[in-house]
Amino acid sequence: MLILNGKKFAESDKEFIESLFDASGTCVGYAKRNKRSVTLKNIQGEKIGVINGHGVLCAATKLQNGKWWYSLADIPEIGRYESYMNQVNECEQALRG
Repeated sequence: MLILNGKKFAESDKEFIESLFDASGTCVGYAKRNKRSVTLKNIQGEKIGVINGHGVLCAATKLQNGKWWYSLADIPEIGRYESYMNQVNECEQALRG
């Protein structure tokens, strides 16, 4: 399970289902650890963001031509961090696994 800004992202369907009965809250989406990055998806399985290999949290927007646009915008499912250093630390921890 990956936690960013207090929001949980399940790494499997089992983790997501278990979070439904967890008193600390339900997952807001899914996370998939790749070789050098982490892909974040919403509950419907649509890509909403990425933590790139440098530990930067990027919002993902699908363009009309099918390609992806990555920006430093806030991701609604995660919300705005109160401290940039908290964001950096959580993203680096997510990359390390």
